[in-house]
Amino acid sequence: MFGHARGNAAVCVGRLVGRDRQAGDRERALVQNWRLAGQAVDYLGAEDAPSPVQHFWSLSIEEQFYIVWPLLMIGALWWARRRGYSPVQVLTFVLAVVLAGSLAASVALTRSDPAWAYFVTHTRIWELALGGLLALILDRLQLSGGVRNAMVIAGMVAALASALLFSRATDFPGFKALLPTLGAALVIAAGSVRIGGFRGLDIAALRYIGDRSYSIYLWHWPLIIFYVAQSGAIGLVDGVLLIIAILAVSGLSYRFVEQPYRHSRSSPQWRPLIDGTVAVGLCVAVAGGLLYAIDRQPIDTSLIGTADYPGPAALLSNAAVPEGVGPLPPLSKIGSDVPVIYKLKCHQQQQSIEATGCQLGDPAGTRTIVVMGDSHAAQWIPAVDKIAKDRKWKLISFTKAACPVTRVTILDDGKPYEQCALWREKVIAEITKLKPDFVFTSQSNYTSVAQDTMIEGLRSVWSELTGRGVHVIAIRNTPFSLFDPRSCLGIDPGKCVNPRGKVEREDIFALAARSVTGMTVVDMNDALCSKDSCPAVVGNIVVLRDNHHLTASYALALAPYLAKSAGL
Repeated sequence: MFGHARGNAAVCVGRLVGRDRQAGDRERALVQNWRLAGQAVDYLGAEDAPSPVQHFWSLSIEEQFYIVWPLLMIGALWWARRRGYSPVQVLTFVLAVVLAGSLAASVALTRSDPAWAYFVTHTRIWELALGGLLALILDRLQLSGGVRNAMVIAGMVAALASALLFSRATDFPGFKALLPTLGAALVIAAGSVRIGGFRGLDIAALRYIGDRSYSIYLWHWPLIIFYVAQSGAIGLVDGVLLIIAILAVSGLSYRFVEQPYRHSRSSPQWRPLIDGTVAVGLCVAVAGGLLYAIDRQPIDTSLIGTADYPGPAALLSNAAVPEGVGPLPPLSKIGSDVPVIYKLKCHQQQQSIEATGCQLGDPAGTRTIVVMGDSHAAQWIPAVDKIAKDRKWKLISFTKAACPVTRVTILDDGKPYEQCALWREKVIAEITKLKPDFVFTSQSNYTSVAQDTMIEGLRSVWSELTGRGVHVIAIRNTPFSLFDPRSCLGIDPGKCVNPRGKVEREDIFALAARSVTGMTVVDMNDALCSKDSCPAVVGNIVVLRDNHHLTASYALALAPYLAKSAGL
């Protein structure tokens, strides 16, 4: 058995190496919900590429419950026996306390940090405790047919209302999680009923789905992720076809995997299938270790600009692009291909107001460059650092998450982003002391701010800097992507192309600079896109690490072109 398993594992490893690095995290599934909470993952709006196994977070909570609950139950039964109490009553009390405490935590945390509350164990455990309470009292419920009918109707209405009324804007879980959870509990407690001639949940189609619900749970999210990565969106017709595909794949999984595994003791002929399952487990474990080891290897930036990796030269000078060359960075490392300032911890997070930056370039340089702005300014650090080192200049970075250069009020979670305003003024004061030769600025699109207001805010900052003898170089914002390249490139690289007209915003920097002297506006987008399209890979180098940030590799490849455009 294990000989075949090792062979299958080797094949799996060969197929998995270089793919989504999150696949290597499966061996940590027991705490996946806590990892997702730490990343503040939003199912509907996460910037990070979603993993095809991300939905296993709920299994993590179940496994944690199955580890802790038996220990708690043993302790409760031991105490009940010593004190002479009814074991059922003690267990009921313990579950009720767990339910009440967990629900209270869910309500409180959902108000303060909904992304965290969605995933963590202590805000969800009450849902399992409710099931435990139901199991304890179910046999003692004496309900008439009319009451049971009413319970089924109420439960189904609650579940349907949840599906129709809840949206991304809904504060969940919190109190609102009671609606679907109690609805399900009512239906379970009522059991099988008939309402007039209607058989309720005893319809063959619903039984079919119910039997296969676990397989549907396992397969729905990977299929959705792969489809969205390829198509970019799900329309009505696509959605119907996707549901059919999910049901079909789940049915096959139920028939040929789940059922044989469940009955394996009485069906020894299915032992090879179980061997295959073991092989897959070994595959995931070994691949996870290999992917982790590969991820620790640095990206070979010496390849940038070579014949195999011409990068932007493919667009700007029609450099030949050889086929059969893997992209740089490798797919497993796209998301981690970030500027060095992130690793040095000097890209300020949202709560910080300290005007602290990194010193790069040549520390002994006689001229100084500053980079100032949000993460869309930070993405240019590899290019500017290369420019500074080549010229033996100093480089100092002042960048902060979601904090643009423009002197306007930005909102953060609907509230004024005061830390940004304070940080910006401190940075301007530091720049005044430094008296640099050049200040590079750039920023993301902030659609919540009117364009005229944004332009005036930019002019205010730029004019203040140029008035003090600093030459400002403003880099137009780069196009965003309609898809996440990390998902798309792992499926069909040839389709990972954005229409330029849909992903490139108006150049407000050029508009703002019209009345400011002593500055240069640079537009590098022709080095990212052709006339009509913006591909995910240019000259065998991946352009974006997510939906809107350059990879450090591509930014580095842009250094000579940025220097030329800026007149350096």
